[in-house]
Amino acid sequence: MTLSLLPPKALCRVAGVALCAMALLPARAAATLKVVTTTEGLAALAREVGGDKADVQSLSRGAQDPHFVDANPMLAVKLRNADLLVDVGLDLEIGWLPPLVTQSRNAAIQPGGPRRLTAASAVVVLDVPTGPVSRAQGDLHPGGNPHFLTDPRRAAKVAEAIAGKLSEVDGKDAPYFASRLQDFERRLHAAEARWQAKLAPLVGRKVLTRHRTMTYFLDWSGLVSAGELEPRPGVPPSPAHLAEMVGVAQREAVKAILVEDYYDTKSAEVVARHSARRSCRSPATSAASRASTPTRGTWT
Repeated sequence: MTLSLLPPKALCRVAGVALCAMALLPARAAATLKVVTTTEGLAALAREVGGDKADVQSLSRGAQDPHFVDANPMLAVKLRNADLLVDVGLDLEIGWLPPLVTQSRNAAIQPGGPRRLTAASAVVVLDVPTGPVSRAQGDLHPGGNPHFLTDPRRAAKVAEAIAGKLSEVDGKDAPYFASRLQDFERRLHAAEARWQAKLAPLVGRKVLTRHRTMTYFLDWSGLVSAGELEPRPGVPPSPAHLAEMVGVAQREAVKAILVEDYYDTKSAEVVARHSARRSCRSPATSAASRASTPTRGTWT
């Protein structure tokens, strides 16, 4: 699996989270805790540290935009029976999670409740706006960028926080959760070293993204953002803005466009096609592929 170069194959599809694609989950026995997460990335981490002691379900699907989830009654039922709710925070789920939590009538998972964990509380947040935030600026998150699970360092911090919360809820199994966390961190750190070795030749290369989802991945990998296809967060790109991005791609020698699975690729394809660059394969891209869900295309 590889990243893609401009154009016509200069497109990579990258999902928002997913550092746990390498996880090798054991056969599961009867679980004791019902854990509900808002995203599949959080669910993967919860399964890693919860093991056979946790039955983990995500309220959203992996290829679904976590900003927009259908708040149907079945999700409220899952929350009603939850022993622990893990959300991303930073207003990522603000449009759909609060009414579901209210409808669940589960007092323990309400904001500030003893069985509620907001993952953002475990990491250092980037892209925190300075100054007033208004709708004219697009879908900005006042508390900062919520897409931190694209960075394995921050994913490890979230896994540690989940293990701690599971130990609070189920004290008798705290040693088990601690052991699971230690094993996960060992495998993650080993994988991170491999990924960074393969990404080393790409450090400093510039990319475009559709949304500002990859900030943390870029911070970890050493790749550099040359801009976003969205003129403002959450605002679909206009033809004029795409034309501007074609100029940026040519001027800044942009090597790839990263597009989340839940976005249409047409805008990225337009920029790739009009940027007219040659492409060739490089094995150095497989690290980025493993740091997220499968990608496609080639680098130069």
